[in-house]
Amino acid sequence: MSDADIRTGDVAATYCATLVDTWIRLGVTHACVAPGSRSTPMALALVDRPELTVSIHHDERSAAFAALGVGLATGRPALVLTTSGTAAVHLHAAVVEADLARVPLLALTADRPPELQGVGAPQTIDQRDLYGPSARRFIDAGVPDPSQRARWRTAAIDAFAATRGPVPGPVQLNLPFREPLLGQAGALPAVDDDALALVLAPIDPSALAPAVVADLVGRLSGRRGVLVAGYGVDDAAAIHRLAGTGRCPQRRASRAFRRHHPRRRVVARRRMGGRVSARRRSAHR
Repeated sequence: MSDADIRTGDVAATYCATLVDTWIRLGVTHACVAPGSRSTPMALALVDRPELTVSIHHDERSAAFAALGVGLATGRPALVLTTSGTAAVHLHAAVVEADLARVPLLALTADRPPELQGVGAPQTIDQRDLYGPSARRFIDAGVPDPSQRARWRTAAIDAFAATRGPVPGPVQLNLPFREPLLGQAGALPAVDDDALALVLAPIDPSALAPAVVADLVGRLSGRRGVLVAGYGVDDAAAIHRLAGTGRCPQRRASRAFRRHHPRRRVVARRRMGGRVSARRRSAHR
């Protein structure tokens, strides 16, 4: 192995370690890995960090849905890593689910370098915009280049930020690697704490201008209505209080909403002919 080959492996290892370190600083806690050869630099960078919970999946579809579940449960993007070629295609179903459910997800798709594209190399397909409009953003990171190390953390921040909003969802980060795929990570680029803080600032896409709120108050004052609350309600108790203030009946369609509406559970069970215990009845008197 030549000195150039050793340097190529070390650069890839340092690049991946930089991305992973940045994501950890941004609050990422889980990574789901579907093992493969081309994804080796990133896989090693992930397992090298004890702060991460890394799960290994022999099926890419299972890895993707596991990552989707983490995002759904925590509100933070989980990483899902695949090797190159059709392996990355198996993430598509979970990416579509993440898109429709507005769940943050960061899909890391390892890829072959440009010189192996379109020449019949194994495990090689066109991975650009692989998930179409279901992905909030597609980012082609390019082959790790030491001359661009000052931008490595920025690339990680951009990918993470795109999963958060203003509408949360999946992002594809395509990672081409040249052989050798093994190397030793060196010193990482400096951390820009201000850039990290900017990304972690709260996002409230649902905030309404005062004039809009005043108009709604005027339209609803003194009138009765029906509130329909479904999946995505981040404060079910607030919906309950609003309904009580406006004397509105409520139609709930989510578990989070039911947790704050025990009386609605009783009514539903009565309609279905179910029994209500004396303890449950007394709790709602």
